[in-house]
Amino acid sequence: MNQLINNTMFCSRTLIARFSASFLSVAMAATTISPLAISNVWAEESHQAEPSDAPITSLATLSSLRNIAASGAVAIKTPAIESLSTKTGTPTLFVAAPELPIVDIRLTFDAGSARDSEFRDGLYGLASLTSQLLDEGTSTQSTDDIAANFERLGAEFSATSYRDMFTVSLRTLSDPAYFNPAVDQLLAILKDAQFPQASIDRVLNNAAIGQQQRKESPGAVVGIRFYRELYGKHPYAEPTTGTEASLKKITPQDIRNFKDTYLVAKNLNIAITGQLSRDQAQQLANRISQSLPAGQKAQPLPAPQPLTTAKTVAVPFNSSQSHVMIGQLGITRDNPDIYALTVGNEMLGGDGFNALLMKELREKRGLTYGAYSGFTSMRTTGPFIMSYSTRGDQAVESIRVAKQTLQNFLSQPLDQQLLSETREGLLKSYPLSLSSNESILGYLGMIGFYGLPTSYLADYPKKIEAVTPQEIQAALRKYIQPSSMLTVVVGQPFDSNALNTPIAPATAASQPGEVPVVPTEAISKDIDSKESISTAPAQQPSLKDPQPVSPADATQPTDTASPSISQTGQP
Repeated sequence: MNQLINNTMFCSRTLIARFSASFLSVAMAATTISPLAISNVWAEESHQAEPSDAPITSLATLSSLRNIAASGAVAIKTPAIESLSTKTGTPTLFVAAPELPIVDIRLTFDAGSARDSEFRDGLYGLASLTSQLLDEGTSTQSTDDIAANFERLGAEFSATSYRDMFTVSLRTLSDPAYFNPAVDQLLAILKDAQFPQASIDRVLNNAAIGQQQRKESPGAVVGIRFYRELYGKHPYAEPTTGTEASLKKITPQDIRNFKDTYLVAKNLNIAITGQLSRDQAQQLANRISQSLPAGQKAQPLPAPQPLTTAKTVAVPFNSSQSHVMIGQLGITRDNPDIYALTVGNEMLGGDGFNALLMKELREKRGLTYGAYSGFTSMRTTGPFIMSYSTRGDQAVESIRVAKQTLQNFLSQPLDQQLLSETREGLLKSYPLSLSSNESILGYLGMIGFYGLPTSYLADYPKKIEAVTPQEIQAALRKYIQPSSMLTVVVGQPFDSNALNTPIAPATAASQPGEVPVVPTEAISKDIDSKESISTAPAQQPSLKDPQPVSPADATQPTDTASPSISQTGQP
């Protein structure tokens, strides 16, 4: 009897192991699993331990961590990027990824919201509206036909617009029976997209709801107001989603003109990754670029003008929390100092709890749940922003502390322990940003669009490792001028004169463990006439849709959190 039970248990464990193996093979088809993880799973399946009555105990340490520490730093392996030349001269970057039977394509056009008003003034939201309507039908297909066709082929299509760029993406199986018709459908949309009035009306109705929701969000309002105050009449100033008034001005002909002018071969960069050979990728790039009208490359954008003096804008808003953005113009995406600024900004306001803004505002004083800083680097000069939200009655104190922390960080020697930890964190997290075909595709699109070298992925960890403390501080001092910062506060009214107090001489505020005292009664004294204060109306009916301050990916939330330097360059 015992033998029968033992045999039954053995058979059950065998079936479970085989089922686990089958399930693993299915999962591998949908996602990438590291070789180490796979070997561990097979080891567990091959050595089925007998049940034990011993109590479950935790390990004091993980052996895997000991092994990593013993082996030393592991070299970061980056994908090999190949540059392909098309017959039309369209720049194309390709990374072979034969592990999965998938091909990812991204077409990046110089057609972001910065181009909205190049046809007629005030057409803010034109690029966004075009991207939403691109797959709403062709001369022979309805929007339902297109959706059903992609679904039948197991393909995914998307189009998105940002301030700088307009992207069209396709993910499809590499099997020619699915791959070729999916690409044909993509090209049919790009060549023959129609923009029916019924679809335009539906999208505009949805946009109206979204705009109303944004008006009711102080985190959204602060982003809109900050960009407008910082960029003035520059094309970056207006929200990518447009405004209630501007969307009503856009006609179907405006959308067609935008598509025909900007979604053309000479205004395009192609990125391809997946289960293709170099020759197949070359053929695909030619197929795409030759199917589009040649057109003309978009004209360079003008350079924005920086503020010459500090400025504070107070926007009254019925909210218990005040949302704050402090910043100025920063850098372009091709700036060679970006590596030094990446490390320096991560020390100042990265997404870790060791960052100085987080320490000073959250840990030491409890003024916010999170404070961040970031450079959003774009084709022309993007912004540098420190952002957070705080209780309304603490807004003035928090701004003083944030500015003091920045001033001290720029004027004092860098904390070497924080620098070491920050550099190590950047290097160890970098491989995760290359862990999927989609993330690699995003890098390829960014590299091609901004004209970065094809060695960028391999150079990045080397440049981060090599940058010196002197280079970091020199770059920060070169591009950040605390005396001419823009401060936008959306929330409860406060005494605006309190923000005119000059920042005190540098203290040890930027050094961990030191807590500078900022007396509340001193805040309202020593008014500095150089800083201008303006107060917006109590309500903001004229404020339109917000623009997130940081992208990376193109789906940034519309709040005041701004991560480190954006690799994609899209806010």
